Amino acid sequence: MANLIFDSVKKVFGEGSSKYVALENINFKAESGQLILVVGPSGSGKTTFLTIAGGLQTPSEGEVTINGKQITSLYKKEQTKLRLEKIGFVLQSYNLVPFLTVEEQFKLADNVKENNLTDKEMQELLSDLGLLDLQKKYPNELSGGQKQRVAIARALYTNPDYILADEPTAALDTDRSLTVINLLKNLAHERNKIIIVVTHDLRLKDMADKVYQIIDGKMTQL
Repeated sequence: MANLIFDSVKKVFGEGSSKYVALENINFKAESGQLILVVGPSGSGKTTFLTIAGGLQTPSEGEVTINGKQITSLYKKEQTKLRLEKIGFVLQSYNLVPFLTVEEQFKLADNVKENNLTDKEMQELLSDLGLLDLQKKYPNELSGGQKQRVAIARALYTNPDYILADEPTAALDTDRSLTVINLLKNLAHERNKIIIVVTHDLRLKDMADKVYQIIDGKMTQL
């Protein structure tokens, strides 16, 4: 059963001479237990695709369905609840709270959502990502790669059904990149999650269950 479905989705920005078609007639299905890569050059529409998948943007045409619900027909409050409970985002901007330590970034999530990872599971995750010794550090004391790994850990901490990651390996070297993708793949398979990674990093293609390409707003499966 497909848990995430794009049905003839189109996204247009602007009007008239400034009109720009970011996505054109996207048909896409993802099932639980899959790590899916969406590859393409910068400006191809990958990030637009990801934000629509997570309900952060609405399509100009077509429908997006998550767990049998058309998210475009939900009230804003219902969309927010769906994102909070079901979706974890890893964004390029990291979005770490500057005045909180690494460990406090996770405690903040406990205030808004229950059933997060246990302490044991969290320590295992931090160990896998090489973050155990950084828990007392503030974001301004971390490198770009370390911030990226904290952002990944924070998205995984809430134990979402869907993980949507925008260039999660952009600031990582090859070894760290492969470690992170292996971790995401294992989570998808062992915990029956849908994990979608948009990237231009072709080093990762062989590790995904499915690979799609977006060029000029058009999607094809590789």
